[in-house]
Amino acid sequence: MKEVFLSNCEKSFIQKIISEGHRLDGRNYNDSRKLSITFGSGYGSCIVSLGETRILAQVSCEVVQPKQIRPNEGILYINVEISPMAAPQFEANRQTDLTVYLNRLLEKCYKDSKCIDLESLCIVVEEKVWSLRVDIKVLNHDGNLIECASIATLASLAHFKRPDVTRSGENVIIHTLAEKDPIPTVLYHYPVCSTFAIFSNNILISDPSFIEESVCTSNSEEGNINGGLLVVGMNQYKELCLLNLSGAAIYNTNIAHRATLSAADKCKTIVDLIKKTIIDDDNLRQKRAKINFGDIITSNHLQSLSRKDLSICLKNFDVKEQMLQNDTADVMDVEISMEPSKYDVVQSLPQTAELKAKKGASSWIEISSESEEED
Repeated sequence: MKEVFLSNCEKSFIQKIISEGHRLDGRNYNDSRKLSITFGSGYGSCIVSLGETRILAQVSCEVVQPKQIRPNEGILYINVEISPMAAPQFEANRQTDLTVYLNRLLEKCYKDSKCIDLESLCIVVEEKVWSLRVDIKVLNHDGNLIECASIATLASLAHFKRPDVTRSGENVIIHTLAEKDPIPTVLYHYPVCSTFAIFSNNILISDPSFIEESVCTSNSEEGNINGGLLVVGMNQYKELCLLNLSGAAIYNTNIAHRATLSAADKCKTIVDLIKKTIIDDDNLRQKRAKINFGDIITSNHLQSLSRKDLSICLKNFDVKEQMLQNDTADVMDVEISMEPSKYDVVQSLPQTAELKAKKGASSWIEISSESEEED
């Protein structure tokens, strides 16, 4: 299935409301969507939700032979998969440009920045090392996949614990979790990627949604330098680990400077949340509590791209007042419909009459034979 492109009316509408200081979901320029991190039953398994964008990350390990150029270092491999479950325009078992783009950015952020101590993954020099594989699966695509995938990768690596190893002579014994406590992954720093969308060459918005990201991407593809996406990877020490520029960010250094300042504060908040979530998870595991993904599964949840209508939140719109007015109008309609008329003639159901209210409730009124004769 081909991707559904935005019309010119939708693009102009998005650009107009953003230039006036508004967004479709009611957020400000620097506001991000709600972030939640949930860990699974095994170490290194987590689901990260950023608004309606959801990503599953799973870390696994195996003993392999090291590379010849680095015989005393382990191996880190990152694999991103986007299935049709995330969005209808993707195909199963087929890599797209977005998949390659995500893989490249995540490898730059976590492998090139050397945030993981790969030497601690060595078992026997030039013979056996641990190979960590991070599998990232996009469950739902509602924009800003880069930031959500980076948070999922970082949370799964920080939460993962590999089995303990004992070497006796030439033999290597891998212990189970019941025999010895697992060993956590050593991280030097915690890098996080933050995505910013550029509108009108000077407006910078944080955590763009799917439709906002589509408008910026289409503008940059058409050669318009007034839009584009900017990805900034920083750690909790405010050190720059990744910088990916496109569109207006290439020609305007002021935008890149503003984005790095905003990403520094945002990264520290996310890293603190990841550490706090891991500590809470360890406390629950020590108490032998049942941990799984059952708490985040809801029966009434719909994927964002399956909605036919577009939810728009206006700042000057009072939801409580509107609901109160609707309830009052419904009550007035019910009272008016329940008033008997002297011109009504009961032709059927002489014993009962059914009156249905608008809210689905039904009431029954018994009509006696005497009242029928009087009417």
